[in-house]
Amino acid sequence: MVRTTVSVLLCAFAATSLSAGTQEKKIVQYGGEPRDTAYVRQHVAEIEKVPLDGIAITVIGMDGSGKSTGSLGWQLFTKTSFRLEDCRRAVDDLKATKFKRFTENFIVCNSHPGQIDWFDPDWSIITHNVACLARVAKQGGCKGLMFDPEMYGEPPTPWSYTKLPENLRKAHTYPEYRDKARQRGREFIRAINKEFPDVVFFTLFGNSLSLEAAHSEARTPYGDSLYTLYSAFLDGILDAATPRTVLVDGHEWSYPYRRRAQFVKARKRVLGEGKDLSRNPVQFAKHVQAGFAVWSDMGSYRTGWHPEDFRKNYYTPAGLRASLNYALESSDRYVWVYSERLRWWGESNVPQEYLDALRLAKLGPGPGEKNPLSVAAINPVSAEWKGYSDAETFAEMRKTMTDVFDLPKDGWKFALDEPNRGAKLGWYRVDFDDSTWQTLSIGKWWEEQGVDYDGRAWYRRTFTPPALQPGKRVFLAFGGADDAAKVWLNGTFVAEHDIASGAEKAFTIEVTHLLRPEKANLLAVQIRDGQGYGGLWKSVKLMMK
Repeated sequence: MVRTTVSVLLCAFAATSLSAGTQEKKIVQYGGEPRDTAYVRQHVAEIEKVPLDGIAITVIGMDGSGKSTGSLGWQLFTKTSFRLEDCRRAVDDLKATKFKRFTENFIVCNSHPGQIDWFDPDWSIITHNVACLARVAKQGGCKGLMFDPEMYGEPPTPWSYTKLPENLRKAHTYPEYRDKARQRGREFIRAINKEFPDVVFFTLFGNSLSLEAAHSEARTPYGDSLYTLYSAFLDGILDAATPRTVLVDGHEWSYPYRRRAQFVKARKRVLGEGKDLSRNPVQFAKHVQAGFAVWSDMGSYRTGWHPEDFRKNYYTPAGLRASLNYALESSDRYVWVYSERLRWWGESNVPQEYLDALRLAKLGPGPGEKNPLSVAAINPVSAEWKGYSDAETFAEMRKTMTDVFDLPKDGWKFALDEPNRGAKLGWYRVDFDDSTWQTLSIGKWWEEQGVDYDGRAWYRRTFTPPALQPGKRVFLAFGGADDAAKVWLNGTFVAEHDIASGAEKAFTIEVTHLLRPEKANLLAVQIRDGQGYGGLWKSVKLMMK
């Protein structure tokens, strides 16, 4: 059993200079088992023993018989119109809650499942719903709304034009959808501001995670990402927000960050590149603040949570303290901590050392983690991952396509591209000299091969396909690219698999007119890995139909 005593931590603190500005910033808990207004009212004394500043709170709906209909936040973008009785009950709960320390509380809301199209006349249901949640937040004494825009599974709308049904794309062009999404953003924030003029709209990610979405508009007339319309929606919020509205970009990418430099760089990304990509940069500068996330039990859904042996956790108490301190330093006001198996209250499974890490984080980074658990150590072997086999991975494709050629697993040239300069330097060119690059295999995450790294990296491989049947269409089929991929064949950019499309999803790219049968072909792939494991971790094939 590995334990660090409180006295040791306090001694470490005494030897550490204070970090300017961090003491007034706030740490908010989000994730794990959701806590509704009734639970918070009943357990506030227990909750406030945890040295945080606030909690994300769920509003529960009821049917006519008093039976729970689940979280209203998860029904925000559906055709379920919220009942005012549910909101009044939630407000009553919050008004009756005797908060003494938690001053930074938020009401949870989500965009998934996105069941209402931007042009749907029923869109007014969404503005009604979000107004209800804003009323709960305002009248219940919260700071605002905590909004998760991530699309979990299918359908991936409302943020993706490419994933819309064909009849909707035929009815309206991509620019029309962008304009409509921006209009809906204006309507959305006006509904919120009517109830809550000085709201903090805390989105778990903003332009900081949809930068690739915005860049994609330069490659296609419609934006080939799942989040291009989210960027437009945020611009609409900026267009119409009251002067006192604050939009926090929570930068979910920072979950596994361990170094101060990572947070500093991310702040520039959130406020610099994010502003450059906004179509309303003036209001962006007035309203947007940088926030950060730290996943306190990073990877626990795969490897478990180990309160009895800190060395088995991604963050030890010392590591959690350091990362939280760096996050606080780089944020404008807010940092949020996420967890899955770790429970701060209720049937708590958190040792005192982790509670001390929350408290001490505002006072300095401490000694930090000297021997951090590597990302590779918390990830299973790729071949043991569910659905890894070719039979499972390519089963759907094989209903309409035929395998032609398996690209070799070994012998790929590999190089890191942390500054994202590879494309400018021509790393995709056929005549580029990659002889100094290391050699890596595909079909495995790069962490399995000793590359403990999050960021951009490149794979290059020459291959010679067989003769192909004339008149058939030919596709590159990727079993999995974690998290996103840009693909060049024979020096020509062919497509991107966006980060939001799924690290575990197989995808195809047509290369009929670029592929040279029975001759050497050069495939270059830039991978963007946000966190955890990364790389071309499954097979790559040629398929034909």
